[in-house]
Amino acid sequence: MRWGALLAVILAGAGCAQVGSPDGGARDEDAPQVVQAQPAFGTTQFDQNAFVLDFDEFVQLQDARRQILVSPPLPTPPKAMVRGRSVRVELGDSLMVDRTYIVQFGEAVKDLREANVAKGLQYVFTTGDVLDSGRVGGRAVDAWTGEAVEGTRVLLFADGLPEGILDAALPDSVRPLPDYVGLVDDSGRFDVGFLPRAAFGVVVLDDVNGNYRADDGESLGWLEGLLESVDDSSGWAAMQGVPAVRMDTPPVVPTTYTTGLRVDSSGYFRVALAGLSALQEGPDGLPQSALSVSLSGPEGPVELGMEGDSIWAALPNFDPNLEAGGPWILTHPSGMDTLSFRQVDPATAPSPAGAAERYADVEDRFRIRLAPLPVALDTQLCSGMVVLDGDTSELPRERFALDGPHLEVGPLPQGAVVSLMLEPGAINGLGGATKDTLEWRVNVRKPSDYGVIRVLKDTSMTADTTDVWMLLNASGLPLREARMDEEGRFAGLLPGRYGLARITDLNGDGRWNGARPAEGLPPEPVQQWAEGVDVRAGWEVEITTEVHQRP
Repeated sequence: MRWGALLAVILAGAGCAQVGSPDGGARDEDAPQVVQAQPAFGTTQFDQNAFVLDFDEFVQLQDARRQILVSPPLPTPPKAMVRGRSVRVELGDSLMVDRTYIVQFGEAVKDLREANVAKGLQYVFTTGDVLDSGRVGGRAVDAWTGEAVEGTRVLLFADGLPEGILDAALPDSVRPLPDYVGLVDDSGRFDVGFLPRAAFGVVVLDDVNGNYRADDGESLGWLEGLLESVDDSSGWAAMQGVPAVRMDTPPVVPTTYTTGLRVDSSGYFRVALAGLSALQEGPDGLPQSALSVSLSGPEGPVELGMEGDSIWAALPNFDPNLEAGGPWILTHPSGMDTLSFRQVDPATAPSPAGAAERYADVEDRFRIRLAPLPVALDTQLCSGMVVLDGDTSELPRERFALDGPHLEVGPLPQGAVVSLMLEPGAINGLGGATKDTLEWRVNVRKPSDYGVIRVLKDTSMTADTTDVWMLLNASGLPLREARMDEEGRFAGLLPGRYGLARITDLNGDGRWNGARPAEGLPPEPVQQWAEGVDVRAGWEVEITTEVHQRP
């Protein structure tokens, strides 16, 4: 009696609807409705290899391979075909005995005219005598943004997650298929019904290739522990306490390699390390300081310089007459390379290694890298002219200096426009002195050109050293170089829009760590505290945390 009533509700939701309006009438906003199913919804002792759904209007299928799911999964995906107002789904001949099956259509079925989606459409049958009546439900959100992850798949494993099921490095053959599957809707909710009464391990997966297994580049999340199915009559309220599954894309597998290897007769070595940018992308990308790159030679470790994907070093006791002068071994995220210098270039004078910034940095300094490494600077050949409030003055020569491979000039007068010039011979290196005149024009911002965001922590908050406040750019990605001071200020911000996130820094590294499924580590908890914070020049924006102790 109870299942008869439930099926009546399903059929009522899929009942007759008005066919699309004729030309010239109101726009058809009604989704296609099922008027007949062959065999009927809820059929027991199902012994067919296909079923047909008839709709009240002409329909089309879109992304059927990804959207149409059969739970429990079939060894091969179902085949769906549309003919006029009917959709035929072929299941094959591998249905298990005494098992309830749910075919979920996601957003695959749309009407032909306005593309209205038949959301929530599913077809249920059993190869046994009675339909199962258990349900599990919950929510799935993006671990960083907290937004719903519509269209992802829910994988249910009876009695818990199999060992290695989250490890993308393992082959499919050792990672079993889930026992049941479902879909996350556009509100981020999943509700998988017609299950046996059991306890399930839960994985939510953006299954791009449709193999029901986590692969590289696919976002995923999982629940700690087991989720008990409840009786269908309990309703959604019985599942409200289930914590949200937080989904994240695991770190990319490092694929770094060297390119453009060069060395000169002075022993100045440089190389580009391709692939670093992929390791630094996203909210949990590695800061440059966390990238493991090192160089060792015949006498041990060699000090490396690094900026972007450029790496350089002065190789000690380098002998240009030997083929390698080593061995020199470069270790990087993908492994180790033994460097072979087939050609030794003549040593040259230092020159700028890239374009100069138009503006001085927040410390009112001009800075540019030189290559090969400079060894001396003749400040008598350096000059600067400062234009400030209509007056012109000379910049003191003692403000020119070398800082390792960088030429640094400053501090510079705030609000000024500064013209810098280095005459030939000003910079010396092992390959000789510069022969050309070097000139730059630099704008120096004033304190009033910057804005400030200040976080006003509620006085009732308990000190929690695991919390890290992180400033975000307009796209919602961390500005890793920005740091909050002791008074809660992010200072020196250029006008624009920013966001703010609060991270529970479980491992104490001062950054957000996303999912590490192979290690069984879920994403660190994060709260998107503010977005679209408008920072103006000369203004301080105050944000109140409004977090209080629990009573």
